[in-house]
Amino acid sequence: MAPAPDAVSTALRERLAGRFPGAASDVEVPVRLTGGFDFWVYSLHFGGPGLPAQWAAPLVARIPAAPERYLQVQQESRLQDWVAAQGYPAPSLVELVAPGELFGSPVQVISRVPGITMLAAMQAAPWHMRRLTGRLAAAQAALHRLPAPDWADSGPEWSLVERQLSLTRRLVELGTDPGLAQALERTERLLPQLEVSEPVICHGDFHPGNLLVGGDTVSVIDWTVAGIGDRHGDIARTAWLLRLGAVMTEKRAERLVLQTLVPGLSRTYLARYRHELPVDAARLRLWAPVPLLHAWAMTVADEQEFFGQSAMSNGSRVRVAAWAQKQFRRRIEGLS
Repeated sequence: MAPAPDAVSTALRERLAGRFPGAASDVEVPVRLTGGFDFWVYSLHFGGPGLPAQWAAPLVARIPAAPERYLQVQQESRLQDWVAAQGYPAPSLVELVAPGELFGSPVQVISRVPGITMLAAMQAAPWHMRRLTGRLAAAQAALHRLPAPDWADSGPEWSLVERQLSLTRRLVELGTDPGLAQALERTERLLPQLEVSEPVICHGDFHPGNLLVGGDTVSVIDWTVAGIGDRHGDIARTAWLLRLGAVMTEKRAERLVLQTLVPGLSRTYLARYRHELPVDAARLRLWAPVPLLHAWAMTVADEQEFFGQSAMSNGSRVRVAAWAQKQFRRRIEGLS
């Protein structure tokens, strides 16, 4: 069960009291935010005469529902903080607290960046969708231009494809869905072809819900599945995520509207990205089954409350599962 915002604030302030002089207090009321699929996310802001600047600034605390995610959060934190240190617009790491020190799960504390999600900005001003989609593509290409750090490589620990397949592998090991196991087997036949000689940093979940916009600034959040690999894997995932919104929307009338808009947005996204970096259409087709398999696995995990209480309505989950399975089977034909 997710801890209450006050409990998260109190636990962190007590931790700070043992490290810095003077008491820390809440400058803002701690709030639980709508967060990721498998994280509890909180908005915090502390004050106190003895706090260093990074602790006195607005913060976000992210707590994974599963304590065993600690190693994955360690990797995420290291890569995200390295990217931020290169000047890329990502929140910097303040501290990663090991499981058992405050709660059963680890606690990742990061700086809070300003703005609203690009998704919310698109919904508030649909006439700006194309411009915002262009900014999304430009921000993604800027990430792909960064050199990969010396301590990361494309081996299993940092591999983009392995990180995207990790949820599917866990579900298959538990025997949750025979169809998922067969799909994973077919996808694994593609793995040798997905390798590249010069891998780059990939966010792994680059979509309008994970970008915050405020004025001329764009910040990229939620680096949970970030890794090193072929940038076409990142592009392929973004392309299907843009289409996924039209499937998940609850109201049929809104789905119909989005279904007419999304193909144009996908073309705008790819055209803007191609303006920054070249795109190999054949490699996009090769990568397409991987994010679709992940989408399928997400619906299985949600239905079984693998990460706690379901985050999707039954209707939305059924639509996404049917769409992901159909698209996966269509895209993988002829590839494996």
